[in-house]
Amino acid sequence: MAESRFPDKYFVSNHMDSSYSIRSAIQRFTFPYLRRCLLLWKLVNSSTPAPFSDMNRELDATFQAMDNMDESSDVLELRGVQELEKMFKIPSVDIVLKDQNIRHLVQRWFHHLFKEFELNRFKWVVHCTRASPFKLMELPHVYQDLLRRYIKQRCPDCNSVLEEPALCLLCGRLCSPTWKPCCRESGCQAHSTACGAGTGVFLMIRRTTILLQRSARQAPWPSPYLDAFGEEDIEMHRGKPLYLNEERYAALNYMVASHGFDRSSKVLRQTTLGAFLL
Repeated sequence: MAESRFPDKYFVSNHMDSSYSIRSAIQRFTFPYLRRCLLLWKLVNSSTPAPFSDMNRELDATFQAMDNMDESSDVLELRGVQELEKMFKIPSVDIVLKDQNIRHLVQRWFHHLFKEFELNRFKWVVHCTRASPFKLMELPHVYQDLLRRYIKQRCPDCNSVLEEPALCLLCGRLCSPTWKPCCRESGCQAHSTACGAGTGVFLMIRRTTILLQRSARQAPWPSPYLDAFGEEDIEMHRGKPLYLNEERYAALNYMVASHGFDRSSKVLRQTTLGAFLL
């Protein structure tokens, strides 16, 4: 791989320093995957004897070390990779890279991609992105900033100003909770199907509340924005400045990430078919 310039030409990553060696790059990109393997192994084997000697003690120690790890530190991250490689008895990257069969397989893979790029004359490159925890889009701290940005934005389909703009917190697209034949793609239900496989989380710009969409089912969720006294101002009747409550937004993020739409009693009690906003 090192002797080929193909990866440098067609593969780009904003998460990797160009000065990193192949060994460091592989370790950093596999670290999130190995952590998920560790969590899965812990879950599957939580009530059974460990297949490796002292595995449970090593798991607990590794979890504690990684919980205290500053992921911005290259040294600590590489140390975590090495601990996981040792735990799962994975050969070191140096041994893997020296394996002639693997090198031959990777070179064939690169050669195949190179031919595809050249024959089809692709103008784009492949962006390598590290796995990261699920997170809803970042919102401004002051609600007025968000209001000024989105309240007069036009529908991307029909170019009209939306009467009830709904901001998708998964991708940032402006949608509408009401169905209109002129802009079907901007409806919350249609967009949630395309964006979140039937799951949608929308911030109702004029109401300040959250709309949860699960296929044809909808449910309200409390506003993540509160005034200085910790109270909501639905539809901004009082006109008080509103500020993002990090705890509320984190609770919403956790509920979505843990697929709580179908399990949360708070959501299920308020779920309706169709648009409850009508």
